[in-house]
Amino acid sequence: MPQARATWRVSSFGGPKRLEPLVEKVWTYCESASTRGRTVTLKLKFFDFEMIARSRSVPAPVSSRDDLERLVVDPLRVEMPLSKPIRLLGVSLSSLQAEAGDELQLVLAI
Repeated sequence: MPQARATWRVSSFGGPKRLEPLVEKVWTYCESASTRGRTVTLKLKFFDFEMIARSRSVPAPVSSRDDLERLVVDPLRVEMPLSKPIRLLGVSLSSLQAEAGDELQLVLAI
């Protein structure tokens, strides 16, 4: 079975607190799949369907739920106050690696 390269969760916007369940779902997936990631992405879709994304990569895989939440909330704080209402929020963790530190990669049979 192919391994995931990233994990995404999306929700309607209800303020920065609305990010907590998304972060929890992403972290729960990582825990259950024994993976960690190095790139955190926050996507904001506005009511006029304009979309912006803010990503941040860190040198080592994110090692705790609190670190993941901080890396997600910080870019949102930079965007505050928002110029228009947000329709949807998305949170992802990518550049996934097995907990042992090996990059997850699909094997191509030749």
